[in-house]
Amino acid sequence: MIQTIYAKVPREKITYLERAEFINGQEQSFYDALKASMIKYGFKDPVYCWYNSKNWGNKIKIIVGNNRMVIAKELNIPIIPAIITNFKADEFPLEGRVFKTDDEIRALFHLPDQLQIRRDKNGDIDQVMPPWFSKVKHHYV
Repeated sequence: MIQTIYAKVPREKITYLERAEFINGQEQSFYDALKASMIKYGFKDPVYCWYNSKNWGNKIKIIVGNNRMVIAKELNIPIIPAIITNFKADEFPLEGRVFKTDDEIRALFHLPDQLQIRRDKNGDIDQVMPPWFSKVKHHYV
C-alpha cells in the first residue's frame, strides 16, 4: 500500500544528495540566497521524500529539497518538515498526518498554485514537485 503523509522528521533520519556545484561555489548566489532565506524564515515549504525501507534501510530519501537539507545541516536545524510517500506503508508504517486530497498538500506550501502533484494509475500520490522540477533530468531510484 502506498501512503503519503506529512511529518516532522529528525534530520539524521533523512538521506540527501550534496551536490558539488551547490557546495563548492559554482552556485554561490543561489547558495547565499537560500541560506539567507532559511535563516530568516526557516523552511517555507516541506521537503518531499520517498520511503521504502526495503531499499534504503531506515532512511527517508529526499526527492525535492536536497539543497535545503545542506543548509539545514549547516544551520543545525534538527527537525525537518516533510511530505513522505511511503511505498511500503503496509509493511513499514510511518507516523504522520495522512493526506486524502491534493488541497491538503497544497496548504503546506508557500506557492501552492505552482505545485505539481502526480498520482499513479491507482490514484496514489507518487510525486510532489515544483513546476520547474520536471524540466531537469534526475535519477533517484
